[in-house]
Amino acid sequence: MTRRYALTAVTLALLNACAGVAAAQGPDRTGGRRVQLRLVADSGVVGHFRFTGQLTSRLVFDIPEDDPRHDLLAAVTAPQSTTRDVAGTVVSTPAAADEDRRYLIYWLGYRFSGEEDRTLSPVAWDSIFQKVGRRATLRFSPLGRPLGVQVSSDAVRPVARSLADILAGLAMALPADSVGLGGRWEGQVAVPITAPDGSRQEALVQVTYRLAEVSREPDGVRARIEFDGEPVGVSIGVRTVSGEYFGESVFSVSGGYYEEMMALANLEVNWEDTSGLPPSRTVIEWRGQLIRR
Repeated sequence: MTRRYALTAVTLALLNACAGVAAAQGPDRTGGRRVQLRLVADSGVVGHFRFTGQLTSRLVFDIPEDDPRHDLLAAVTAPQSTTRDVAGTVVSTPAAADEDRRYLIYWLGYRFSGEEDRTLSPVAWDSIFQKVGRRATLRFSPLGRPLGVQVSSDAVRPVARSLADILAGLAMALPADSVGLGGRWEGQVAVPITAPDGSRQEALVQVTYRLAEVSREPDGVRARIEFDGEPVGVSIGVRTVSGEYFGESVFSVSGGYYEEMMALANLEVNWEDTSGLPPSRTVIEWRGQLIRR
């Protein structure tokens, strides 16, 4: 796949950080052994997790500088950035091999920042969690596809929506069968994007996964997974979407959970002409991260 964007030093540093566990692995490699990658399906605490979604987008109108509308539209073309952090303790519930995985997450904290920042303070969110309950439900397919986040109170829907968006954009698909070193499988993710009218849209990305490394550590077997992909689907009002998606993750084969993951997307979305506005496109940089602590 041709890279349309150069990797910045920051991006390389983020990917290197995500690979930190793999870099520290011991000499005991599993060689040609095949491994089964499955999410944990027994009762118990899976771990404390932090989920981060960072979106930077810039709306560009394809219009000459001497067009009278150029200055009027300049105010809406400045880059917009938002960052959402969700922290929680994840607990698994029993499930058969062919059943959806159901997890409980107990909120530990939520933070939202951006130009339109209207977020509550951590103390205020903690007070809300105490009043309406800290628990939400996460559902995944047996092969790791996120199926949604359910909450019982409107007060915490912003947290649930943020977490659902992050999970939808992370490359979490697992292979249907056991896989050996270098083995590949396919999946799809949905990267969140914002239309010129402010509505929420998604860019569907076809992802190819590769089992890059398997090693035996004192606390069990770990797998390092590399992935990349390109957009294949468009939302309503989108003419074309192009770009790239890539990253890597570390999966605990013994534990049945992701230890960390970093995914990055560089996309360019060309919008259909609407409301008499000039042709427009949005340049998007998205970063999703999962860390188990």
